[in-house]
Amino acid sequence: MGLGLRQWFPGSAGFLQSWVQPWGDLFLRLLFVMVIPVLLTALPLGIASAGSLFHLGRTALICLGMTLLLSSASVVVALGLVNLWNPGKTAVPHTDWGQGLALPEDAGFLLRAVSKIPDDPFGLLAGVVGCPSSAHMMLIILGVAVGWGLILMLLPKAWGEPLHALWEKIFAACMRVIDGLIRWAPVAVFSLTCLSSFRTGPGLLAYLGTFVLAVLVSLSIQAFGVYPVALRTLGNFDIRKFWIGVREPMSTAFATASSNATLPVSIRAAEGRLGLRPHVSRFVLTAGASTNQNGTALYEGVTVLFLAQSAGVDLSLTQQAIVAGWCVIGSLGTAGVPGGTLPILAAILASLGVDPMKTGVGIGLILGVDRFLDMCRTCVNVLGDLVIAVVANHWTGRKK
Repeated sequence: MGLGLRQWFPGSAGFLQSWVQPWGDLFLRLLFVMVIPVLLTALPLGIASAGSLFHLGRTALICLGMTLLLSSASVVVALGLVNLWNPGKTAVPHTDWGQGLALPEDAGFLLRAVSKIPDDPFGLLAGVVGCPSSAHMMLIILGVAVGWGLILMLLPKAWGEPLHALWEKIFAACMRVIDGLIRWAPVAVFSLTCLSSFRTGPGLLAYLGTFVLAVLVSLSIQAFGVYPVALRTLGNFDIRKFWIGVREPMSTAFATASSNATLPVSIRAAEGRLGLRPHVSRFVLTAGASTNQNGTALYEGVTVLFLAQSAGVDLSLTQQAIVAGWCVIGSLGTAGVPGGTLPILAAILASLGVDPMKTGVGIGLILGVDRFLDMCRTCVNVLGDLVIAVVANHWTGRKK
């Protein structure tokens, strides 16, 4: 629609900005508002679940160590590729971002109403508590979330279980809101794409194509480069046998885009074609479906740098190290959460001091291709679980 209006009705920018774009911006602003409650619930639960693995013996320690190793490797792959390629700088001029809700003199009622919703909840909260900036406020919230996760992990069972159950209920309520927003996503994508494609022309298609290519190349390096190295050096496993054995879990993961839905198929493949011992494979794969999301960590790393580059923001090495750390933690906190990656992305960008609305349009636009990419990164997540199961099986005894 945007390309058609650009061609035949070049004077319709005002209409799009006042009556079409606000529906997409409303979606983004409500999503940003949900960032704080999602962080304060998802991250503590993810950290507490991962930390409990320490109490489950040698297999658990190997599983935890491999999870952190592969997640860290995935983020290094993501950041390295984006730094070498700089896809966000070549995809579309960054001057096209951040113009969604600038109020013209003839702004309509809808545009003015949506502009009243805060676009930076961290900045709003920082003003209330007297914090210097939204970035500082974001770091404080992340610190509180991590600290609470450690408390949940270390509390005695009698105290920890009720608190954990309460946090699960709050988290479930947040996810209901996120689910509702995701159902609205097609309308938001249409609204955001109209004005963006009107302004940029065919360059928008190049932008999305470049983003998809960057993610797919990164996922491919992780799947066909990092994983085989881990299998041979740490698991002493025949790579050809591995690829033959994981065909069914991979097809299921791609079709369902869900690690949890693929779990029964993964267990059957692990105990069948891969020949892993049941008590190892079942523990590792069950835990991994909830905590080992290194495909998600990779996706978050690529997306954060890509959006920052698109917005004309050059991140320093220190900032990129912060991105790497929070992508690893964020992949634990968003495990198994439909649409949970989106607020985590906004949170990471906010922690770096990047204006949310500068990258908000980009976050909205990538929703249009997120389903396909979700299917691809789920394959990498499931593949990573199976790699860890093979390594754990090797280091805890011989295959059956």
